[in-house]
Amino acid sequence: PFKMYEAASEMRWLLPSYLCPLITFIFFSTIYTSSLFLMAVSVDRYLCVAFPVKYKIHQKPIYGVICSIFVWFTTSTHLCFVYIVDHLTGGDNQGHDCYNNFTQPQLDVVLPMRLELCLVLYFLPLIVCTFCYTRFIHILRRTASLNKEKRRRAVGMAMGTLLVFVVCFLPYNITHILGYIFKDNVEWRSDALLLTTVNTVFDPITFYFSSAAFQGNLKTYIITFLIGLPANILAVYAFIRKLCKNPTPTDVLLLNLTLSDLLFLFFLPLKMYEAASGMKWHLSQTLCSIMSFVFFTTIYTSSLLLMAVSIDRYLGVAFPVTYMKFRKLIYAFAGSIFIWLFSGAHCTLVFFVVHIGGENRTEPMTTCYENFTDEQKKIVLPVRLEFFVVLCLVPLIVCVFCYLNCIWILYHRPRITKEKKQRAIGMALSTLSVFLICFMPYNFSHLVGFNTNNSPSWRYYTLLLSTFNTCLDPIIFYFSSNVY
Repeated sequence: PFKMYEAASEMRWLLPSYLCPLITFIFFSTIYTSSLFLMAVSVDRYLCVAFPVKYKIHQKPIYGVICSIFVWFTTSTHLCFVYIVDHLTGGDNQGHDCYNNFTQPQLDVVLPMRLELCLVLYFLPLIVCTFCYTRFIHILRRTASLNKEKRRRAVGMAMGTLLVFVVCFLPYNITHILGYIFKDNVEWRSDALLLTTVNTVFDPITFYFSSAAFQGNLKTYIITFLIGLPANILAVYAFIRKLCKNPTPTDVLLLNLTLSDLLFLFFLPLKMYEAASGMKWHLSQTLCSIMSFVFFTTIYTSSLLLMAVSIDRYLGVAFPVTYMKFRKLIYAFAGSIFIWLFSGAHCTLVFFVVHIGGENRTEPMTTCYENFTDEQKKIVLPVRLEFFVVLCLVPLIVCVFCYLNCIWILYHRPRITKEKKQRAIGMALSTLSVFLICFMPYNFSHLVGFNTNNSPSWRYYTLLLSTFNTCLDPIIFYFSSNVY
């Protein structure tokens, strides 16, 4: 809430001055404490698998308590420099900004300390986590007596931890290296700092895979529903108001993206019921087909709409005169209709695949769009591969091309304001996060399934990740439209 108040005050610190170093100390301490705890968990998992007998003998809660105290103490001693910086020679901005716009004497202390934080409290934990989970998974795969569930959790734990390090912590720590090299804060540092807050959203994914007490697909769906529904309802309200006053093609595309998320969320209670029933489907087969159709259509509609928004942004920056001449709402509406029809036509597969090879079944269907027969796989697996290429990989490539060019063009135009440059970077990072976190793992399972002629065992976990799309999209709305 203190950071919210600062943002609402246009990044001016209007609270008592003694609160600034305190809030800053807590903010950064918790970021690096998280990275060290993730490292500690990875070491604990590795020792348990690599040296099971010795681990059982020496497994005592007191070691966990001591380690936790050491982690908190380490990060606290590293971050106490925020108090030192606060008492160094200040400038005119002192009293108006909190831990920002440093003077040269302050930069002489801050920049080397940031570099040390990056190396010791980020890259070292990242290297340790990568080693531990790589060895962890390798050992589990060689252990024939281990059940499939534990192998799934091992892969999920590794993916969840790596996501936190790469998506949340890496961009911000890269700014430390660049700041040390160029002797000043990089312009997009504040955007990278925003990404670190998403750590609090991703950590439950790590909890899910690391503790049996936190298992349950139902909890994932409930979290998605509770976060995504109010955020997207607010977005629909904001975009409809904007369209009634000063509509733009981007607003039309983003409104459709919001409606896609809402449609997904409205059918999510059916997935909750399925999860609560132990992943058994006790409702009608027709309802299963409808739910699956909506579920997959909205996922791929989102990826295509994100691609359309990136193209719209690129054309507006690369060809501003031509873009303004042909900038009409009818094109955005036509593009949105085409995207809905295109993704919907692809996903009609779910309606007729259930009728293929049904005569060979010896028992009634108790699952929804799972456990296919060999006849069904001959159709499902190639179509899924086409989904991966056309509805995920192509939009991802287009988005990367458009946003890289947008950023390059904006940074070579001196008249463009810093705010617009930051929004361009934020838009690119948030869109890429949605593709890499939500869409890519699930669609990659299509590629693996086609090569192995069977759905991979971890496919369902990637499908769970795709639901977080509805929580991350509002971040894109924030960076892409003035309405937010």
